[in-house]
Amino acid sequence: MLGLLAPTIIAIGVALALGGSLRELLRSGIRGWPALLAAFAVELVLYNPPVDRQVWAMHIGPWIWLATKLVLLAVLIWNAAPATGSVSWPWRLAAVGVGLNTLVIALNEGHMPQSEAAAVAVWGASHLDASRLQNVAPIGPQTLLPWLGDVVPEPAWLPRANVVSAGDILLALGVACWAFVKAAPLTRSRRRTLVSFAGTSINGAAPPSGGSAN
Repeated sequence: MLGLLAPTIIAIGVALALGGSLRELLRSGIRGWPALLAAFAVELVLYNPPVDRQVWAMHIGPWIWLATKLVLLAVLIWNAAPATGSVSWPWRLAAVGVGLNTLVIALNEGHMPQSEAAAVAVWGASHLDASRLQNVAPIGPQTLLPWLGDVVPEPAWLPRANVVSAGDILLALGVACWAFVKAAPLTRSRRRTLVSFAGTSINGAAPPSGGSAN
């Protein structure tokens, strides 16, 4: 988890070092944030005692987890929709990452495939416990799209190192880019100018001439 947060922490640190504002980042609104918190809360309860050892959780837990991923994906897509004065491309990057994770989880019966070799590289051995609900499953001959699973071991020197997927990496980069853009030393008028310029360029219209950004 810490490894996925590292890019965001670094991005915020760089933005602040350049004269950015943490206050601007904290003031940035996120569409659908209650649904986001609810999805994380459900996941937290589902995969921790005492729920993770309940019979019903073992049977339908993977599909509940898949549903939380769909909620997360919907929130990211909502925030990726163009809006006046907003920068949406980091949300699109994050949405692609979550979309890849959701796809491979759905195709593998509600579990994220995990490389045993990568698990051994991080923890020394597989730590899966069949007596409790797990959100991962070992990669085997029956696994679909195994390359989209958790196959990338984080460096052993990283606190609480984990095994992550390509989707996780894209999600982490998307969130980090969004945090940097929001915290960077960029005035609102200049941000609106850049967003407007990007929009007119994409639509094929020439940007307005004259004037300067504040």
